[in-house]
Amino acid sequence: MAHTRALVIADTEQPVLARNAVLASMRGLHFDQLLVYSDRPDLWPGLPVVTVPTMRGIGDYNRLIVQRLAEDLRADHALVVQYDGFVLNPGEFSPHFRHYDYIGAPWPHLPDTPVGNGGFSWRSRRLVEAAARQPYDGEGLAEDLFICRQLRGLLEQTHGLRFAPAAIAAHFSVESVPPPFPTFGFHGVFHLPAVYREQIDFLLQHLSPRTMARWQPMLRPAFARISADAVARFDARLSAHAQAQPLPEEAACNAGP
Repeated sequence: MAHTRALVIADTEQPVLARNAVLASMRGLHFDQLLVYSDRPDLWPGLPVVTVPTMRGIGDYNRLIVQRLAEDLRADHALVVQYDGFVLNPGEFSPHFRHYDYIGAPWPHLPDTPVGNGGFSWRSRRLVEAAARQPYDGEGLAEDLFICRQLRGLLEQTHGLRFAPAAIAAHFSVESVPPPFPTFGFHGVFHLPAVYREQIDFLLQHLSPRTMARWQPMLRPAFARISADAVARFDARLSAHAQAQPLPEEAACNAGP
């Protein structure tokens, strides 16, 4: 029986960059199922969309990926992508990935859980369905930590599921520690300036103000590594967003009853 795979993304904040991530991931690769979870189907022309309510926080995302995905996934494996994590080098896809139920970039800061980053990850339907059967409210613990730290022992011992070793994971994706070889994909907003090196203005136009402010300590050095002009444009964009925000008094007046 032929192996099937799905491409999955859930995003209600940065649809343009999310759509770009999907299109980049589909370039040179075949997917049998596409699951796009969005609150704005009009911003995904030509692609099927599963309409969901606007996600108000990380808990909504966690619950969607752990619980809702299990209801919709039909393919043998799913490649989960995000606006800041997608396929970089389609030629680096390895048939060996199919032997594992979960692959994500290595976590060097968690030596007892060497593999797990979920922002760009490979998951079998068996793992998705097994995780969905476990109690999980989506709050306080990110979905990848829930699967790779809290559930890993259960998934391996009770369900016979396989998590990729660190060497396979390092080939699959890069997050915090770049390996000395090309990877299939990446995850991390701090990689975006390098990924969009030739489209800096496009990136700055579509990064949400909240994302820019939250990740400023990592984004600013990343833009600076591209060029002095790139970091100047980042600073200008961030400043423009800050000036556009209403003062506390104005916000209260505009909040309504």
